[in-house]
Amino acid sequence: MMATLTTYLTARNMLAHDFSKLLYHRNSLSGNYDLRNGVANLEILNQLESHIEIFNKSALLSISDLKGNIIHANELFCETSKYSLEEVLYKPHSIIRHPDTPASVFKDMWRTIGKGKVWKGELKNRAKDGTDYWVIATIAPVMGSNGKPIKYISVRYDITKQKQAEEELRIAKKNIDNELFENLAYAKHIHSSFLGTNESLNIGDDSFLIYKACKIISGDFYKIEQKGNKLMIVVGDSTGHGISASYISILALNILSRVTRFCCENPAKILKMINHELNKMTHYNKDKQLTESADMIVCCLDKGLLKLTYASARMRAFIVRNGSIMLLEKEKCSIGTLSGDDFKITNQTVQLQKGDCLYIASDGLSDQLGGVRNKCIGFKSIREIVQTLDGISMQEQKKILEKELITWQGNNEQTDDITVFGIRI
Repeated sequence: MMATLTTYLTARNMLAHDFSKLLYHRNSLSGNYDLRNGVANLEILNQLESHIEIFNKSALLSISDLKGNIIHANELFCETSKYSLEEVLYKPHSIIRHPDTPASVFKDMWRTIGKGKVWKGELKNRAKDGTDYWVIATIAPVMGSNGKPIKYISVRYDITKQKQAEEELRIAKKNIDNELFENLAYAKHIHSSFLGTNESLNIGDDSFLIYKACKIISGDFYKIEQKGNKLMIVVGDSTGHGISASYISILALNILSRVTRFCCENPAKILKMINHELNKMTHYNKDKQLTESADMIVCCLDKGLLKLTYASARMRAFIVRNGSIMLLEKEKCSIGTLSGDDFKITNQTVQLQKGDCLYIASDGLSDQLGGVRNKCIGFKSIREIVQTLDGISMQEQKKILEKELITWQGNNEQTDDITVFGIRI
């Protein structure tokens, strides 16, 4: 549609460019008619008359004096503006000016044609009956023998239907965007109901959670439950972000809520059962299987015995002890990518000390673009930042990490969903 419109407008602009020449040749041929070349001149004159007739039926033509007062207008100009010729003659072009058109447009136009140059642009006009219409206008000066303009010729092509179509598309897109946003907001509400809120964690001031969705709804997920001195911590990161990733996180959380009833203190078994159930759901249709997956860690923390039992499917975690970093081992498999026999994961145990700080982070933080060179912040840099925070309260650590993230990100968009959980033992 746009290609056809461009070709059409290009052809009409060519006609507009030659209009003054057509008038000149017509007058010249009419005034110099003789018997010797009369027949040839008559044929050329007829062709010119035909071209001018076509032009008058397709373009709105007006001629104005140096002050912009209309001294000639063709029939299509009057028909479109709904003014008679008598009503527009010796009136300024502002008679059809629309108030929506900024004054700066006309200043630019007068500055251009006053220098003897051609001005082109879109104009929104208002007809006599108050209706709006759009035109593509080409305004050219007619130069006198002294090299200065003596009058101006304006050729306009009505593009009202095209502008109306654009407006209809804009409104349709806005409605679709609004509907999509409402659906996303509701999807986020459903997703949040599986997660709970920061306030509902209720595990004291010696912990924090940073949870930032990249696209309204997150593919990252978490579940933190405490029973007595025992705390279960689950953090997951589904493939991608947005709606599709959030579906996988909801599935994983739903499965988690069921399987923890049977093996709440066996992280490896929990991950195996989630992998098994997720594979059944995503591979139900053999002709069209889903390839979505999730990195995930399950930690069982016994505060009384100061013991951490965990199993990690590609999820990063580490402990800071007296300013030193202790990386937690992780398997190279993700939830949902391998069958039960191939999904091999084992429990790991760490003897903790009072004051140890455990951190779990999805790769959204390390993958955030920014800095002077616009690169990923990197997991190593995150460890180094956290290492300097040893001895600071967890709530203050959260503020510092969030500030560091904002500074690093700068004007860049958020790269991925971000989840960071920290707790002091």
